Amino acid sequence: MSQAEAVQEDKPRERPRVEAGWYKDLPNDDYHGSLGYSSSQLKKLIKQTPAHLKHSFSESNDPTAAMQLGTAVHSMVLEPENFDNDVAVMPVLNLRTNAGKEEKVEFIAANKGKAIITEADLDKVNAMAASVRAHPLAGILIQDVVVESSVYWWYRTMDPDDDTKYKAMLKVRPDAICRAYPALVDLKTTDDGSFTGFMKTIQNLYYHVSAAMYLEGVNQCKPLLAELGHFAYTKFVFVVVENTAPFLTSVYELSPDDLELGKVHYRRALMKLRDGQENDWPGFPEDIRMTELPGWASRLHTV
Repeated sequence: MSQAEAVQEDKPRERPRVEAGWYKDLPNDDYHGSLGYSSSQLKKLIKQTPAHLKHSFSESNDPTAAMQLGTAVHSMVLEPENFDNDVAVMPVLNLRTNAGKEEKVEFIAANKGKAIITEADLDKVNAMAASVRAHPLAGILIQDVVVESSVYWWYRTMDPDDDTKYKAMLKVRPDAICRAYPALVDLKTTDDGSFTGFMKTIQNLYYHVSAAMYLEGVNQCKPLLAELGHFAYTKFVFVVVENTAPFLTSVYELSPDDLELGKVHYRRALMKLRDGQENDWPGFPEDIRMTELPGWASRLHTV
């Protein structure tokens, strides 16, 4: 590879621009391929550098089996009428033979763009969807919603002393926007839906940061608020269903304190995004840094 080709490969791929606004029928692939920074991208900046984020622009993110199962559950719960368009169920194949391997390749190629699951997965998806619908609160929350719509808006710095006019296109795609309540609903599949287990998941995966960004995006969109009849959306609710039997469902509302913490992380990520855009996507500091071990490291070990 030539130096010119290497430089070109390192540049972010050109993506189509979508104007700021609310798009109720934008296909998922078009959303992910469009210009704008998503919460998953901004969350990289909490633990990593702008250089890491830039590198991710050129990465291909093939969905894992867990991600495809999650997509299938989302479709079955929120848009069952579109399930066959969103998901393909692979027949049982003998992958020990060349013929079976070829059939698998052909099946995946014929269902490009769909989530691929097994027949055993389909049984699991049906059980998980039934659990969500049967839950007394979750079943109500998903009854009258706008599903998988996309919101784009221009973030502008709120610092009154900042005269640089910095702005960045941001985008979110809430699982469900309630019509009857000022709440966004996020459907999550997990291996541990207990209170303690899911609190760890929120912290580890920064779900509260995504929630802060989602609420800001929705509340920036006046046509959305006007059509749905709310002054503002103030609540973020997780509907959580376990991916193992007995496939239990639980519901959690993000607390005001946790939402405020999410806003802090979200704003800091935006500051790092700006730093990346304006300073050639820096990586780790180049100076020598003094170590600083956490408090628990001072505990003595007995051997």
